[in-house]
Amino acid sequence: MKGSGKRAAVVLAAGDGKRLRSSLPKVLHRVAGRPLLGHVIAALEPLGLDRVVAVVSPRIDELRKSDESLDFGSAGFAIQDPPRGTGDAVRVALEELGGAPGTVLVVPGDAPLLRTETLDALFELHRSAGATATLLTADLDDPTGYGRVVRGVGSAVERIVEHGDATEEELALHEMNAGVYVFDGEALASMLPKLDDSNAQGEFYVTDVIGLLRAEGLGVVAYKTDAVETSGVNDRAQLSAAGRFLQERACEDLMAGGVTIVDPQTTYIDPTVVIESDSIILPMTFLEGSTVIRSGAEVGPQTRIIDSEIGPGATVTFSVVRHSTVGPAASVGPYASLRPGTVLEEGVHIGTFVETKKTTIGRGSKAPHLAYLGDAEIGENVNVGAGTITCNWDGVAKHKTVIEDDAYISSDTMLVAPVRIGKGAATGAGSVVRDDVPDGALAVGVPARIIEGKGNRKKKKPSPG
Repeated sequence: MKGSGKRAAVVLAAGDGKRLRSSLPKVLHRVAGRPLLGHVIAALEPLGLDRVVAVVSPRIDELRKSDESLDFGSAGFAIQDPPRGTGDAVRVALEELGGAPGTVLVVPGDAPLLRTETLDALFELHRSAGATATLLTADLDDPTGYGRVVRGVGSAVERIVEHGDATEEELALHEMNAGVYVFDGEALASMLPKLDDSNAQGEFYVTDVIGLLRAEGLGVVAYKTDAVETSGVNDRAQLSAAGRFLQERACEDLMAGGVTIVDPQTTYIDPTVVIESDSIILPMTFLEGSTVIRSGAEVGPQTRIIDSEIGPGATVTFSVVRHSTVGPAASVGPYASLRPGTVLEEGVHIGTFVETKKTTIGRGSKAPHLAYLGDAEIGENVNVGAGTITCNWDGVAKHKTVIEDDAYISSDTMLVAPVRIGKGAATGAGSVVRDDVPDGALAVGVPARIIEGKGNRKKKKPSPG
């Protein structure tokens, strides 16, 4: 690959999380629905790079198992063992790449606020300026802990000095190095052997490459961005702050796209969530993972939705929805719990203190209050009364309950699975139904007895739509 026109990225991700007081590798700490490293990868993906290599510690198995967003395809991981600084990490990455590509982007794995647009602009400046290296910088009111950018005649970038190695004069500088660079690949590879570890940390710094390039008269330029975007994560407070900024950014982007968010400060939306225009998100709502909210839906207040789809015109209020599908014009809540595998079709109503699990409920059916519906298949226009339970567990295995169209399940009915309630059938209040109920029949008593022809006599309503 050496000398090619290809572009690669090196992600520095070998941090051990000591300053976070954690046994978990630093880049696996989650914020706004993803590990820190996942956010960086997501920013790189649209760039169309030829290769991406993350330099990690020997705890590579934890990284591979952590999250599907960390799938690097054919590039994968390079192991730095022992950890000897960022310069050594870049060396390890170039070995994994099989030599220096034409252009190398170096980014930290703990910078979740980096935008694709900024990285693209960094590449473009590097190309247009004909630079050997281009670095990302920002001005900070308090740059304590960050490397400083030292400029020379005409404000040209001369070198970067780490905080621990800076003089008093250098510490007074406010332009910080964000740890993001674009290098000419061959020039970078030629400078890495010249690095030394005579510094406060006893490590090889990739930052020193800048000074080495300038000493040979090679061009170095800087692209300045806002301080927020360059923020890294070194402790729990910074982790929380990064999450807050990501949430604010997600809300701003969604509102610009036509979504009403009543109170962004109390609304938590992962960047992976999709919300269509004309949806309304009410306060204290948490939308996580691969959730999709369709146009015209209203969600909240005080609702948590994880990896689920809410259909157009549906409402979910004061409820929890996990790995489920809520159909068009359906309503959920208040105080309902939709557990994984729930599918509500058009116009379904799940009301107060109703819990569902691995259950499909057909169009126009309703369970207004106080019911448990698990491992069930419920047809259209079914009424489920308060206190109804599908008794799906026999102490050894789960069993299925089937309730066919137009059935009427009275209050406090126990449906002992496996059991089928026929089309247009009904149960009496307080019944314990152990045997199948034929179409149009009534089951009453404990245990229930069958009365033919006495099933659901309520006037049928047309299905929604």
